[in-house]
Amino acid sequence: MFKIINNLTKYYLIKKSVIFLLLFFIFSIKNLYSVEKIYLDLANIKFVNEINYKNHETSSQLLIKTNLDKEIKEWANNNIILKGKNGLITIKILDESIIDNFVEKHRRKFSFLPRDGIAYKINFKLKVIAENKKNNSRAEVLSIVKGEKTFLGSFSINDRSNAIDELMNNMINRLKNNLEKSMSKEFKDFLTNKYN
Repeated sequence: MFKIINNLTKYYLIKKSVIFLLLFFIFSIKNLYSVEKIYLDLANIKFVNEINYKNHETSSQLLIKTNLDKEIKEWANNNIILKGKNGLITIKILDESIIDNFVEKHRRKFSFLPRDGIAYKINFKLKVIAENKKNNSRAEVLSIVKGEKTFLGSFSINDRSNAIDELMNNMINRLKNNLEKSMSKEFKDFLTNKYN
């Protein structure tokens, strides 16, 4: 009888530990992927891009699925909450460039690369401007993220495209994080909370 009680106690403790670990894991994942909303005392959001902001100068075709413009719009629409009656936030992509070392005018930037390789340089530059003319207030943040990817030897277009897509997605995540941090510092005149 004593043995049965002892086994039941062990079973109960193991079951309790497993449930606790499972709940801890679920809450950790939730906190890891939850993004802070940015509440602004502004009324409208506008997306405009610099003329010819997209500059893909590559000697061979890349099959890129990543769309910076779409990603930034989704991020802004999901994470920037407008609570004001006046004012405008403008999100502007200034530069999205992908160049490779085979483009003649950029060759000197890739002098480190051996002849049997190919390298790509990627630049993202984005500006966010908050403005309320009624209150005579304005603030802006600029985020620049740079990346590069080098391939030594022969790689298929698909392999290179997938690797560049992965790099671009990582860069976009860095861009979003930079914007969130910068906006929380520079947009103090416009920040509000969800209850206002």
